[in-house]
Amino acid sequence: MNETDYAAALAAILPQQQDTIARHTLADGQTVWVRKTGKTIAAWRYRLLGAIASLLRLGVLRPVPNFGGRAALDTEAQRLATLAAAGVRVPQLLARNADALMFSHLGDTDILDAIKIAADPVACWQRGLDAIAAVHQRNQYLSQAFGRNIIACDDGETGFIDFEDDPGRYLPLVHCQSRDYLCYLQSSAFWLRENGLLPAAAAVWRRHRALPAAAAVGKTVRPILWMRHLHHPRWGSDTLRLAALAELVFLAGR
Repeated sequence: MNETDYAAALAAILPQQQDTIARHTLADGQTVWVRKTGKTIAAWRYRLLGAIASLLRLGVLRPVPNFGGRAALDTEAQRLATLAAAGVRVPQLLARNADALMFSHLGDTDILDAIKIAADPVACWQRGLDAIAAVHQRNQYLSQAFGRNIIACDDGETGFIDFEDDPGRYLPLVHCQSRDYLCYLQSSAFWLRENGLLPAAAAVWRRHRALPAAAAVGKTVRPILWMRHLHHPRWGSDTLRLAALAELVFLAGR
């Protein structure tokens, strides 16, 4: 298909799509994704969160605004272009109009699902870390580097999705890169803990910790290291994810 065909397909899909982002199969069998404009998010919410992060000296965790609407589409298109030019595996932008983007499909398996079925889960987990480090070596950063947004592509490469916000507009490069690691660790540590793999994962993280962006993670997590003692389900899933992150960082020696 050429640009005109993709543009026509986007125009035909858009009036029928209810969700902000949805998967589609085109007439030629190709799988694509379409993101359309979502709700605009009030800027004051981000200013409030930013003030709290500054008060607690959590610069790495300073919230990154995603104002929604057409601004989010512009941001994602720009980030896809920048990362692709740097050699990072991201979806190809196939078509866009004022209200939507259409981009290619990287694969069906995210890194968290890949870890769960891998013969060597820790090695698969390290694949995610190595892929993030490779992005940083290109002087780039991601956006929401949670495990669900890291794709284990069928060709053995690792790709990334979801770029509605741009941390680089608000944070220094090293903070953007530290956020990438924090997102990945926070989204995967609980499963590793539940399956008895946290000590092995901590040994892997210890080797990555020498990188500047990774070193900042330990400083950020230090105030919540006490949470590593929390295990009971009554604390809820969000708290237990933080507890697992704290334990991972503690085992790695901070």
